[in-house]
Amino acid sequence: MSGGILLRMLLITVAALCCSQLIRGKTPALALLISLAAILALLKLLMPGLQAGRQAIQGLLAQTGLESDLFLPLFKILAITQVTHIAAELCRDAGERAIAAKLELCGAAAALLCVLPLAQQALNMIGAFGP
Repeated sequence: MSGGILLRMLLITVAALCCSQLIRGKTPALALLISLAAILALLKLLMPGLQAGRQAIQGLLAQTGLESDLFLPLFKILAITQVTHIAAELCRDAGERAIAAKLELCGAAAALLCVLPLAQQALNMIGAFGP
């Protein structure tokens, strides 16, 4: 990721923070929309880098001969935790701490569901070494 993209991400973040803080007392709903818009703008800047990273990981997996099915649950869990964290923080910014806590619980459950197939594969491998 280039320094130019990081600088743009920093500027978007600072601009959104300043705008949000200026209007939070008068119109909290608009402050939340500014936060959402900043997140979308940051994701748009980040997408090319994420796609390049995905291709690099696929290339590495192809070189090692490992199945991508083994690593897919790990990437899903990483995505679930990050999306859950961002959504929970938005809830907290809106003053909804209870909803944020429930959202985090749901994110943990979703991550657990993603890891179950990997755990099943590991148990099958262990069983193959048994008596």
